[in-house]
Amino acid sequence: MKVVYIPNFDQFADNYLSTYYSSGVSTLKRAAGGPLMLLLGALGAIWVADRVEFWLLRYPLLLAGTALSLYGLYYTLRPLINLLLVWLRRAELFDNEAVKTTLELKGAVLHISQGKDRVRLPLEQILSVLHRSSNTWIITQSDTLVYVPRQGLLSGDHDKFVDALVEKLTPEDEED
Repeated sequence: MKVVYIPNFDQFADNYLSTYYSSGVSTLKRAAGGPLMLLLGALGAIWVADRVEFWLLRYPLLLAGTALSLYGLYYTLRPLINLLLVWLRRAELFDNEAVKTTLELKGAVLHISQGKDRVRLPLEQILSVLHRSSNTWIITQSDTLVYVPRQGLLSGDHDKFVDALVEKLTPEDEED
């Protein structure tokens, strides 16, 4: 069983933002950390400007509050900055034959190749297969996400591939 596709920027952006904010690793920190730092820095700077009279203490505290606010703004916008940087190099990274991705299921191993890179992923290292409306995610023990798009495949059938993978991952005693 085999599927072949060329990834595009839309798929990358969807998967990147989805995993950045909901991968289970620092989810609350990533979603609320930046706005919280922004708010605390601004409130701290306002409080210092209003209450601290001694100039030698006031200006460093104002600078610290402003720096915290600016870092909070950066932390909030970091995923969008990363997407912008990828978008600027999209011609190199997507939509060309050099990044053709092949997922092939042979025995108890999932063979993944993209361009010149080749990876052999034993099925024991796959933690879960998550079905989404536009694609399917294969999550591994090393927190690597392999996605299989539903549309835009050059060859193969998404549903047949994923069904075959799930069937191989399901222990035989659960099937009865």
